[in-house]
Amino acid sequence: MPTLSQGQPDMSGPSPHRHRQTAESFGVDAERYDRARPSYPQALVDRIVAASPGRHVLDVGAGTGIEARQFQAAGCTVLGIEPDERMAAFARRSGVEVEVARFEDWQPAGRQFDAVIAGTAWHWVDPLAGAAKAAQVLRPGGRLAPFHHVPQLPAEMIDVLAEALQRVAPDSPFNPGLLRGSAVDAYQPLFAKIAHGIRQTGSFSEPEQWRFAWERTYSREEWLDQLPTFGGLTQLPADKLAEVLHSAGTAIDKLGGHAAMPYTSLVITSTRSVRPDRRNTGCRRA
Repeated sequence: MPTLSQGQPDMSGPSPHRHRQTAESFGVDAERYDRARPSYPQALVDRIVAASPGRHVLDVGAGTGIEARQFQAAGCTVLGIEPDERMAAFARRSGVEVEVARFEDWQPAGRQFDAVIAGTAWHWVDPLAGAAKAAQVLRPGGRLAPFHHVPQLPAEMIDVLAEALQRVAPDSPFNPGLLRGSAVDAYQPLFAKIAHGIRQTGSFSEPEQWRFAWERTYSREEWLDQLPTFGGLTQLPADKLAEVLHSAGTAIDKLGGHAAMPYTSLVITSTRSVRPDRRNTGCRRA
């Protein structure tokens, strides 16, 4: 299975967790988010459940409850943590228990869990503070398993989106141009930061990567429905968003009215050590 480099990652690169306005902007249209965002491969859910010591799960950045409902269907009890009240309200209506807080600030009140997960959300968490909080709330042997969708956009779509965003929102944190070539490779610096944060606690086994490949074909309408839920677009004024969507729609038209999208759903995972080493000075031992 793929492993993560143990070298010091480049900490000067993008740090999404510092973009708090973007991180807490997804609730602007929670219904669209829940409708348009893809769920996770069942094999991913099953593997995390099987590799955890129990079925008491904490879902960090639970959003509208997409992955929480999948873990519930797999027999888990799930508590979500979500900083956006609008997203949390939607998740509650769908049957997910949610507490509103940034994970770094959330107070567990002595509660412990068998797994801490995050569905395409851990990049909004401080990688050091988040890993330390996970170490605090996981039982010994519990599993930390944030996972991310990594879509491989068609080259034509990348070029059009990059040009449109540069024109209407040059300061946007969403830069599709970084996805030229291998999207999984482009995301590795972010995953290296996550792994570094896990290692720094001294409370976990060596992080691993689990990868699940799948594909979805989007119609023009489906892709344009999902696009406004991306973090770099949620705060655009209506006229600028319309311009981006027009450009994206034109690109899909040139592809024949649909776009085949290979995905890699990638898990960065580690288990809570039974005996944390001395580096874990900032966490209460479980």
